[in-house]
Amino acid sequence: MELLTPEFIILLVKVAISVLPGVLGIYLIASPEESKRKLRAWVCAQLFGVSNAFEYKKFANFMAGVGVCCLLFSATAIWFLLLSDFFVE
Repeated sequence: MELLTPEFIILLVKVAISVLPGVLGIYLIASPEESKRKLRAWVCAQLFGVSNAFEYKKFANFMAGVGVCCLLFSATAIWFLLLSDFFVE
């Protein structure tokens, strides 16, 4: 009995595609303010060379929007990749 069959590898890839965006979305929504400020400073430094090119409020709202999009993508991927075979005949 092989441990890594092709079906099992495909299942692992499907689970990773489905779950990781949801984890990222939850992190972007629920992360503390200090880590959001550090992320904003890093992004601004990488893009513009200064650490405060964006207002924190707008950046936090953008991160929340991206987080919600990640959660929606994750829910859609879970439905189509993992659960649709159980409900659709």
